[in-house]
Amino acid sequence: MSLNYKEIELILSESHLDGAKIQAVTQSSFHSVTWELYDRDRGRFLFYTEIGTPQSRLHILSPGAKAAKTKKLQRFEQFARKNLEGSVITSCTQLPFDRAVVWDLDNHERKMRIYFRFYSGPGANIIVTDDKNVILDLLLRRPGRDEMSSEVLKIEERTSSEKVFEVRPWSGPSFSSYIERTCAQAESDDLYNQLLKQVQGRMEHELSRLASSISSLSRTIEANQGYDNLRYEADLLSANSHLIKRGEDSVTVTDWAQGGKTLTIALDKSLTPGANVQALYDRYQKAKGAVANAQEEKKRLEEEYDNSRARFEKALEDTGDESANIRRLKAILDKTAPVIQVQEGPGIRTTSGGFQIIAGRNAKENDELLRHYVKGNDMWLHTRDFPGGYVFIKFRRDKTIPLEVLLDAANIAVLYSKARNSSSVDLYYTQVKYLRRAKDGKTGLVLPTQEKNLTIKPEPQRIARLLPKEER
Repeated sequence: MSLNYKEIELILSESHLDGAKIQAVTQSSFHSVTWELYDRDRGRFLFYTEIGTPQSRLHILSPGAKAAKTKKLQRFEQFARKNLEGSVITSCTQLPFDRAVVWDLDNHERKMRIYFRFYSGPGANIIVTDDKNVILDLLLRRPGRDEMSSEVLKIEERTSSEKVFEVRPWSGPSFSSYIERTCAQAESDDLYNQLLKQVQGRMEHELSRLASSISSLSRTIEANQGYDNLRYEADLLSANSHLIKRGEDSVTVTDWAQGGKTLTIALDKSLTPGANVQALYDRYQKAKGAVANAQEEKKRLEEEYDNSRARFEKALEDTGDESANIRRLKAILDKTAPVIQVQEGPGIRTTSGGFQIIAGRNAKENDELLRHYVKGNDMWLHTRDFPGGYVFIKFRRDKTIPLEVLLDAANIAVLYSKARNSSSVDLYYTQVKYLRRAKDGKTGLVLPTQEKNLTIKPEPQRIARLLPKEER
């Protein structure tokens, strides 16, 4: 709650600012300025002013307090250091019935004034003028109110107040110290509540991301869990390969282990009998590997989910000490902050599971990435039989690329290809060192060796998690 004019009057009467010298000026935020003052009786002390917020106020800061600073030197602070430091406050007055305070300054015979308007609304400001009220600079520039440099400041003095204001009940050595203490507590409460909401939102987002990945892995396991049947069919087909006739799309064999039952096995009529047998064995190996990888990755993610949830819940516990609570909440926000990708060079960049993924979106970007931005141990992915962008997973020493990261990169590769509207897409992947340039080929064209195959069903939810909206 901001101060009323009676409370400002009381604080000014306690502060005794007449004759104090401005030694330093620090802009603490976009709405506040801390003044380092000096007089012979008190020595150095800090005077805090804040305008345009629900906590608009002025008061002396407790001994030992330090002035907060903005990250960058602000325009008004630069002006104040050049023009106001070294000035003496010859007079500190309050406009009648108003929350406006005026400092008359003398800076080596140069006369100036500072008008403080401790309002919460649009009229709030700190305005520096010359002795004729021509504006030299302002904390907040307001062209709509004709409050700009070189304009004459219009002063409207009130003759009465429509409301009767009183000083609120207070305790402590002074009303100024009471306001400092209660506003600090209110700001601490606000900060705690803001951090609490941020951590709760971060927790929900992080656990939702992990749960989605776990669910995806469960579907992969379920879709491939019958891989033993593929092995069984492959063995049957191998034993009955003499029955396979090229050009047919199926063959019926007798399963003597099942009492002589017949089983019809689908074939690829473009393949030879031996190739059909091998293709079925390949499907078995692929499904078996998919289940093994998915189970391992699912276990890892489930452990990460439990650890992440426990870490967030601990940070959200109320210790009874608000300062300690704030430190814990800030710490977990720092530790779980998403990696901000700096867009250096061509292509689009994102991260998955701690791995950086870089995607080229056209032939020119593909070529540029290959020439200047990737190395031999980085992984390369591309859609099979469809033109499209190259996707790279950057190498991490002593780290194996998890299946989830591979699937994320594969979905990005599909997004930037002609296969983006397909329901199932084949890709291949290999390390960059196993790529070779196609002789007399088009820009960026490479031929992979030692490649592995990957088939996916595009998942829009992965793209929504990995890339900004304008890239989807």
